[in-house]
Amino acid sequence: MGKMIAFKNNKGGVGKSWITLQVGHALVILFGYKVLIITSDTQNNILLFAGIDIEPGAGLESWVTNGNGDLIRLRENLYYIPLSIGAETSKKFKSNLKQTISNLKQEYDFILLDPNPTLRLDKEFTDEADYFIIPTFLDQVTSQSMLNIIDDIDKRKIKAIIPNKYTNTKKEREYYSNLKEIFNNFDIYLSFPISQSAEIGRLIDKGKTIWDVNNQNVAPFKKIIKDVLDVIV
Repeated sequence: MGKMIAFKNNKGGVGKSWITLQVGHALVILFGYKVLIITSDTQNNILLFAGIDIEPGAGLESWVTNGNGDLIRLRENLYYIPLSIGAETSKKFKSNLKQTISNLKQEYDFILLDPNPTLRLDKEFTDEADYFIIPTFLDQVTSQSMLNIIDDIDKRKIKAIIPNKYTNTKKEREYYSNLKEIFNNFDIYLSFPISQSAEIGRLIDKGKTIWDVNNQNVAPFKKIIKDVLDVIV
């Protein structure tokens, strides 16, 4: 049976969807796994980052209520089930979600969850997660949000923290040092920060992942993602 990894932070804009896609593609490229990404975010930014220009139709809500729906191929062995507006209001959706995820785990080695904390579905989704990866900024607000999450869920399920959009300021270095001290007391991997990068911006504009290109500029980002997966796989 496959495992589900939830990428969680209660603060928006930390790059959660982008990191989810990079990890998903890495599981395919580096380990040969079959991977599914699902979302509770009706923006469906995964499609933008993957360069897929398609209007989502019968997404996860159809899978949960009817047993089938859209399955969008992002890359070879990497698939995506979108979410449409209104799914979170369905009682049948919530009651059937657990069984649907269990069924999908039979088909995929890993299911990656890109949740939206503003929707009422967030708890239903994260309750089904086997592991958590937490993207974060190295600032006061986001770091506190991350620490609140750690207090709220089973720490044994939290596998990694990924600082993102790092600009190497003095404050960021201080927050990183403080987090290292905190996580030395837990079995939680704190990755090297992903730097704010024009190269990442260009890849996003082209709808490419870091694994789609053989470019030395993205080599440090590939190493960060691989190091995170070495903790999980």
